[in-house]
Amino acid sequence: MRSVIPRPFLLVLTLMLVVGGIAFIELRLDAVGTAAPRASADSSPNTAPRPGEPKAQPEVAEERGMSVPAKNHSEDMRDRMASNPEAKDERIARKEKEFDRAEEIAAPSGFINADDVSINAARGEKVILLDFWTYSCINCQHTQPYINRWHERYADDRLQVVGVHTPEFGFEKEYANVEQAVREAGIEYPVVLDNSYATWNAYDQRYWPAMYLIDADGFIRYRHFGEGAYGETEAKIRELLAERDRLQN
Repeated sequence: MRSVIPRPFLLVLTLMLVVGGIAFIELRLDAVGTAAPRASADSSPNTAPRPGEPKAQPEVAEERGMSVPAKNHSEDMRDRMASNPEAKDERIARKEKEFDRAEEIAAPSGFINADDVSINAARGEKVILLDFWTYSCINCQHTQPYINRWHERYADDRLQVVGVHTPEFGFEKEYANVEQAVREAGIEYPVVLDNSYATWNAYDQRYWPAMYLIDADGFIRYRHFGEGAYGETEAKIRELLAERDRLQN
């Protein structure tokens, strides 16, 4: 049976359908190629503000995943001290369990370069280097230049050096002899004459020379007996002065 549609017309219709299908496919491909790509899961957001848009505040930046600089130690200490008036009491209680309280100067026989010296009066204000010595001790003589240097270097930073002259021999009890030895050694900080050994015994002392570092809260934080360890001692001085500054600020 013959078709009612002429064959040439069928060929033309078939060609038009093929051409139209190809054109439709090309249009779809072009549309997909021009679509905006999606951000990957680990890509960083663009935080630059648009014209007229206010800049992001720190809390907004933090929500966007940006890092916000942390407070330094001094700022954190000040904030905690301001917000917690009991912080000082807690600090003192903690030190009471770990360190010995410094003893006061006891029954002094006299003073050189000062009218009086008090460990307790310096509490809250200064770091103290307490040096037990006697002027005829050769080890004390070797140590003296370092102590003089620390006094010169850190006195303005609130280091108070106190020499406790506890005599080994009878002639070292004489005020004039000690005064001359202080002058010859170039000592400019206060010296206490401990002829009765009262301060020596209060610290349970056994050696010349002996150095004690007392922090601004009045606790003994470091001891050294004899010569040497000068770098270690100075480093501890600096540490306690820095601690004192943090607490004061």
